[in-house]
Amino acid sequence: MRSGNGPGVEPAEHAEDGIRVGLVYSLTGRLAETERSIHKGALLAVRQVNEAGGVRGHPLVPITADYVSDCAAAAVQVRELVRRHGVIACIGGYTSASRVAMLPAVHASRTLLIYPTYFEGLETDSRTFYAGAAPNQFLVDYVRWILANLGTKLYVIGSDYVYPRTLALLLRSLAIADGADVVAERYVPLHQTDFGPNLAEIAALRPDVIVSNLVGTASTSAFYRQFHDAGHTAARLPIAATVTSELDLKVMGPRLGAGHVMAATYFSSLRQPENQRYLEAFHAAFGPDEVTHVAQVGAYNAVWLLALAAHQADDLSVPSLREALADTRFTGNPEGWPLTTHPNHYTSHPAYIGRARADGQFDILAEYPVRSPDPYPSLIIPADSRPAGHYSVTGGSDPAT
Repeated sequence: MRSGNGPGVEPAEHAEDGIRVGLVYSLTGRLAETERSIHKGALLAVRQVNEAGGVRGHPLVPITADYVSDCAAAAVQVRELVRRHGVIACIGGYTSASRVAMLPAVHASRTLLIYPTYFEGLETDSRTFYAGAAPNQFLVDYVRWILANLGTKLYVIGSDYVYPRTLALLLRSLAIADGADVVAERYVPLHQTDFGPNLAEIAALRPDVIVSNLVGTASTSAFYRQFHDAGHTAARLPIAATVTSELDLKVMGPRLGAGHVMAATYFSSLRQPENQRYLEAFHAAFGPDEVTHVAQVGAYNAVWLLALAAHQADDLSVPSLREALADTRFTGNPEGWPLTTHPNHYTSHPAYIGRARADGQFDILAEYPVRSPDPYPSLIIPADSRPAGHYSVTGGSDPAT
């Protein structure tokens, strides 16, 4: 049987049970606590799309693949979603490591990936769309705010993979340009829970602020607890995080995070009507105790982008979806501004800086308007070193056929 998604697969647009969409998330393993919550954002969007009539008169059918917190398994799941289930596209992955692992499978399977998480940029790909923010959309203003409000002597700590390392490189460039000092830049394995050596070093170096790019609730919970137990307070030595969301606060116990700050394109406490509608729908679907956070909203937005693109595409083939996705606008974005895709497959986002409260929410301290995405910041990528054309990481100028 012929298919636009690959040999031997029934075309998804003709599937008897509706239009199948692949959701690639770790429902088990070390990242499961975070990714199960993100997955709920995607499921809510599917429900809303279907309540509004579906796509082309057919319901979206989510096919969830659990990659068990193993990036290699994520690539296998992408192939299976296309080959066995005939999905029109895949949405998911949380860490950059999972995205990078999936890219070869996305190309080999001749499908599309919508990656929903804010990340380090430095990538454009002909078959990937980025529903989360690039660093120029949230980090630049954040670093300047930190230097103006918290201090100029920075201790940077992060999980040891591409996202924390790239953000630290950008942060160091920004800090040096403004006359600040990065007194140390340290990396620990993903899921690390022993921060004794780092806390000893912090005590010796006496920084003004800790910049945390730690990823995963296990690491953030352990670091904040040990930081507190070492006698540090947010008033005397604040933590400025990029990944410590409402979910992290819930897991660690929100009093441990109270007073520390975070930058994101979304906080649950935003008062915009789009967010109020999201909160009402999310809590109605999953219960009032479930928290909302930026990575979860990215998954929600990714499903809506795909559904809207499928509405306006000539058909549900990969080339048509790709063309439509590159010109899609979602006005229901809980971040409070319409989400618009750009020719480089990135999306527009506002940014906010929040201070954590003892109830697990954030007070908004600063907000910044929508900024167009630039995945190759001039601070670390000179103009003559930027890739020619839009697509440079995987498959060259590979058309999505």
